[in-house]
Amino acid sequence: MGLKDILFGSGRGKTRVEKLTRRVLNQFSQSADRYGAMEDLFKLAASSWDKAEKLAEGSPERAALEQQSHEAYVALLRRFTMNASKSIDDEEEKGWLYRRLTAVGKPMLGPIKSFCKDAEGIAWALRIVEDVANEAEEWEIIDALLELHPPVYERDAAAKLQMLTHLKEIEDERVRDILTLYLADPDENVRFFCIEALIDNAEEEAKPALVGQLGKADEDSIRLRSRILDGLADLAWDLSEHADLVRRQIGDEHAFDGKRLTRR
Repeated sequence: MGLKDILFGSGRGKTRVEKLTRRVLNQFSQSADRYGAMEDLFKLAASSWDKAEKLAEGSPERAALEQQSHEAYVALLRRFTMNASKSIDDEEEKGWLYRRLTAVGKPMLGPIKSFCKDAEGIAWALRIVEDVANEAEEWEIIDALLELHPPVYERDAAAKLQMLTHLKEIEDERVRDILTLYLADPDENVRFFCIEALIDNAEEEAKPALVGQLGKADEDSIRLRSRILDGLADLAWDLSEHADLVRRQIGDEHAFDGKRLTRR
């Protein structure tokens, strides 16, 4: 590969990726056209990767080709953020793309990290992570997402909720601590999701956090308080240590004997 290829090759590749991306994200085009554009991106990504592996590590030529492959995969991931005008086509295309990207394996992890930095819809990408990453690789991506979406105000909390939904299904004691941390999120839907997740996971270590949320003066969500009380009743945990707080919070829909909370 000569100097001309280094200077201009990646630029041509980037232009092609951009053109194909526009076709992939056209929600009003024919499904066949989007499939064709996605197939071309797969071919471009694979071809660039294969060429890169034949070159010396650290060389500018290899870096340019690896970047081209990376960008093609990011472009494919962006298809998950668009809803096609025909819902049946949209569902089929996303399922097909998910299976194809999962089959790529480990090379998808780098593009997924880049994609998740800016995307509002990351649920499909996290499904791929679940399928292809080992525990350390998965937590590396989760940690990056936690840094991107801390428990503070966001105009759109969709990505945060998708991150927490993925996290909830992981069997790791860190999950409980993270869900507890996000009980301080300003978004009521985020707090409600974390309450649901802590109740569903049914780890008694979460009891202080759940009861504590009831006692927060700034927790003004009635549905959230009601969900906590229902959850504590269904779990039948011993609430003796928190008896005074629980008594102050219950209404006509619950009864408390000083130890167990029940629904009326």
